[in-house]
Amino acid sequence: MAGGRWVVRIGCFAACALLASAWTSAAGRDRTRPVFAGLTAATTCIPGPVGGGVRMSSFGLVWPAAKDNATPSSRIAYDIYLTTTSGAENFSHATYTTRRGVTKFVTPPLPSNGIDTYYFVVRARDAAGNRDRNRRERPGRNLCL
Repeated sequence: MAGGRWVVRIGCFAACALLASAWTSAAGRDRTRPVFAGLTAATTCIPGPVGGGVRMSSFGLVWPAAKDNATPSSRIAYDIYLTTTSGAENFSHATYTTRRGVTKFVTPPLPSNGIDTYYFVVRARDAAGNRDRNRRERPGRNLCL
């Protein structure tokens, strides 16, 4: 009887280890980048004339959910890149990273003094760490002027 339990335990252990190994191997083989259209809009509201001192404002960013071959949309995170010069994003270091599954983000307050425009790019990242390579840049727009 003890031997029967021993075989069952080893059988369960072996089966569980085999399943865990197969799952890890499958996740490790995912090299397909998510399909992502990129950022749709980056907006803020700073009423009145912008000149005359430091004013702070957050930007609301929105985008459609990315699709992936192995990671559900609810588990895809997004890396946000911010620059003050169009086309100058540093894609090796994200400025912000969202929680998984969100399709909008509000930046911390950013100063408006002397800065004409902020530019944003958002990239999708799946559970295996694959990132899309879109360069869809959107300037931050002030909707209240």
